[in-house]
Amino acid sequence: MYTNPGEEYHIEGSFQQRCCTIYDCAKKEVVAEIKRKVDASSHVLLGKDVFLLCLKPGFDGAFAMGLVLVLDQISGSDDGFADQNGGADVYPTNDDERDRSS
Repeated sequence: MYTNPGEEYHIEGSFQQRCCTIYDCAKKEVVAEIKRKVDASSHVLLGKDVFLLCLKPGFDGAFAMGLVLVLDQISGSDDGFADQNGGADVYPTNDDERDRSS
């Protein structure tokens, strides 16, 4: 796994399934994990856009989230962060506006 001397981080697993581990190659340790979130009360696996990003203490959360965004762009998944509404213009309805004022 740590054979490329220029490699700083290694990502193993399937980002498309939101199940992968990020390793620090210099330290040879896990620094972050991406996992699908499970509803605790019903034990139901939530959608791919709902996931946990678990970080080792001291690992930069902004950098980890940046990796997630890059992986999302690379995977080209239809349910990605970049285009949540399928490219359609979304306009609030009266119900939406009423919900925000409550």
